[in-house]
Order: sequence, then C-alpha cells, then structure tokens
Amino acid sequence: MSPQSNNTRPAAKAVPASAAAAAPVEAPAKRPRTGSGLGRRLRVRVGAEGARADLFSGWRKPRLIATHQIEYGAGIATLPEAIEAADGLLATLTTMAGPIKGLRCDVLIGDAWMLYDVVRADLRSLSPRAADDVVRSALADVAGVPPSDVVIRWQTQAGGQCTLACGVPAAVLPSLQSLMRSHRLRAGEIVGEFVHEYNANRDRLLSRCAVISLVRETGTQLGVAANGVLTAMSFELGVRAPEELETRGRSLLRGAGIATDDETRFFALLPKGWTPPSPWVALPMTA
Repeated sequence: MSPQSNNTRPAAKAVPASAAAAAPVEAPAKRPRTGSGLGRRLRVRVGAEGARADLFSGWRKPRLIATHQIEYGAGIATLPEAIEAADGLLATLTTMAGPIKGLRCDVLIGDAWMLYDVVRADLRSLSPRAADDVVRSALADVAGVPPSDVVIRWQTQAGGQCTLACGVPAAVLPSLQSLMRSHRLRAGEIVGEFVHEYNANRDRLLSRCAVISLVRETGTQLGVAANGVLTAMSFELGVRAPEELETRGRSLLRGAGIATDDETRFFALLPKGWTPPSPWVALPMTA
C-alpha cells in the first residue's frame, strides 16, 4: 500500500478500496465492466446508528432503483461489527432488486467511526515512510490507540501547509474484504462521509472562511475551511442543536487561529428539504 499523495489539490477525494483504507486522495471512477451489471452500482453507508444500501443505474445521471436500510441491534459497538451487520442488508437488497454479483460497491463510513486530523506541516519533503509515520502518529493520538492499529491516508492541500489525514482501525479492512467476497462485489471507493459531502459541495464552499457541519444522530462532524483548505476538524459526540454547534464551530475557529468576522459563513450539510436557523445555511447532502 502506498497511502500518501504528493499531488497538491484544494480538496480531498476518495480512493479505490484496493488501496486498503478510507482516503482523501483522488482516484477517477472506472466504468463498469460489460455484462449483466452494466450501468449498475452499489453504495453502502455504514453509520454509527445503522446502515443503508443503495442500488443505482447509470453513471452520468445515476438513478436510484432500490434501497434498503437497517438499524443496528444491541451489541454493535465497533466498525468491523457494523460492517458485518451489512451482510444481511445486502442479502435483503438482492431479494428486492435481483442479483448484485459483480457490481462495483462504494462504501461511505460514518464520521463517528472515522479518524480525521489536519496536520499542520508540509510533508512533501519527507520520505513516504517518514510522512506516513507522522500521519499515523497524529491519528493514533486522536484515537488513543497504538499507531500500528491505524490504517491511514493523507493528502497535502493547496499551499502545502495543511495536510488532511484520514484513518480507520486496521481491523476494518478484513471485514470489508470479507463483505465484498461474500457477495462477489467489486470494491470501489471507501471514504468518510464528511469528505464525500465536502467534495460534492466544494463549489458552494468557496468563502474566505467557512464552518461546515454534518449532523447525524450520533453527533456532528465539524470542519473549518479557509479559502478552500481544511484547517481544523472535530467530531462533537451527541451534539446536534444548531445553537450549540455554532458555539462549537466558533471555538474550532479560535483553535485554528482564525478570527470570526462578517465574511465567516456557517454551512450545514443536511438532507434535502431541511432548513437550519441562522447563521447556518443548508447544503443538500448527496448520500
């Protein structure tokens, strides 16, 4: 595995699951192979509260043709356990929509499971192994686990001074590989939900300073972006109220050394049709 990317881009992208990690690095999506699954693909969201599988038809203008979701029962306490629970989810979707063998399957991982950090250093001058060690140590500190227990991906952002780091527990990879094998799926992208939605809404986030929130039942992922560069991130467990999120967002700004002014914008990534109170501006989620 070669988790680092030396390409400077203003935003993080997802990578193929064959790279063995949730990732902020860009990789172009591949067209499906010819065969019975032509034009169809799967997307599985593995959240902290439940999981959902969506079956799409078409690539340029994908159309949702089947969906199924579950809420976890008692005993789901880790991401590998949540991924194992998705086995029954896909079995039910097969019953509903027909065979899924051979389809590409993208995986969105809920932010409550993800590890994010912004490393304030330009790692491009380091060797790949040294840069990996820096990022792995940073994410291990976030998780409170040994560095060897974390699988990482990272990308230097525009300007070179802020490196976006993403990671998951190492035990996640065998669980994902087992899920793909059992349903004979082709692994697509594995990406954290916040990164996925941030990329989808990049054109709407081009302000000098933005606080971005993605709210789920378990809590909220917050990020601060300055001129299109993510400079700070924080997961707020159990926090969902707009007023409290505004307070946490302003605190995250101060921690990043950014003063709040009239140009600061507050964006909330929400399901379509939801309207948050001021100062939050709703951005529609894509997943």
